Parts: sequence; C-alpha cells; structure tokens
Amino acid sequence: MAYQFGLTGGYTTTPLDGVPSLAPSVDAPLDESMVVLRKTEYDVDLNSDAPVAVQFGGVVNAHVVILKTVGGKIKARLTSTDGATQAVPVDSTFILISQSVPITAIDLIRVPATPCTVRVYLGERA
Repeated sequence: MAYQFGLTGGYTTTPLDGVPSLAPSVDAPLDESMVVLRKTEYDVDLNSDAPVAVQFGGVVNAHVVILKTVGGKIKARLTSTDGATQAVPVDSTFILISQSVPITAIDLIRVPATPCTVRVYLGERA
C-alpha cells in the first residue's frame, strides 16, 4: 500500500518592534508532497547516554525524516546513500525531505543525564 505524505503551511518572520505596516517580513508557503511506499513512526525514549539506533522497520531508504523532541535537546547522526554521516543538533523539530539522496541510518544521542523522548517519522519514496 502506498501513502500520500504532505507537509503544508508556511513560515513568517516579522519584526517585534516598529511600525508593522512598514516592517519587512519574510513569508513563504510550504507545500511538499510525496508518495511514500513504506513508512514508520514511533517514539524513542532516550534513557541512557549511549547512542540509540533508529529502527527503520520496513523502510529501506528514508526520503522523509521528521524528528520531534520532547524533554530535551539531542544530536542526530544521519548517514545517506552518499556515504557521509552528518551530526545535527535537534532542539524541538527536524524535518528533512530528500528526493534523490535518502537516509540509510540514524542514531540519536541525548544531552548527558537528560531523559528525552523523540517522535520519529520515516517515509520511503515510491
């Protein structure tokens, strides 16, 4: 079974001070979609300081990766089909959509001695 993944909405940045009608702002809509063949989503509880591998379930190559932290900051190490492993800090939300270079492995590391839960969503392009 295939699924339709969608991310819609937008982002806006406006100054907090000054006259709003004269203030510059940045506004861009988000309307990303992709048919995913397989998906997995679950919570990972980081109860120790050791890295925890994200289980891909039936997903082989993750073209969509969404990580949402609850309770603390983490470091996510992602490996792509390009072979490079990149470490990125995640403090709240991380979203990656890649049509051509999927992610093949992820591990999560919490801030030492700080329990944290991470909501994981992985989707594989059809």
